[in-house]
Amino acid sequence: MDSPLWPLEDSLWTGGPAAYRRLMHPMCLMAFPGAGLMMGEDILAAVEAAPRWREVAIEGRRLAETDGMAVLGYLATALRDSGDPWRVCCTSTWVQRGTDWQIVQHQQTPLG
Repeated sequence: MDSPLWPLEDSLWTGGPAAYRRLMHPMCLMAFPGAGLMMGEDILAAVEAAPRWREVAIEGRRLAETDGMAVLGYLATALRDSGDPWRVCCTSTWVQRGTDWQIVQHQQTPLG
């Protein structure tokens, strides 16, 4: 599924804190298993403290887009330098501001 949002979504997995600062709306809300709900600066602090994902494979891409808003849905398998693969079902909501997109919501649900 072709969209300029998919490379942006990928960069949040592997790009580190700089990608979040560039792409995240200040009022962004994220829900992570084990960490709970986070907003704004709390997300940035958590990303800075966490080890980066080395790679991510995204499958089952879905996109719902309307009036300057888009929701991505997908299955992700992410790998760090150590540990087991992280397999989750994700959604991310993006809003368009001029020609730029900002993420305003993201959630991850672990897959057994």
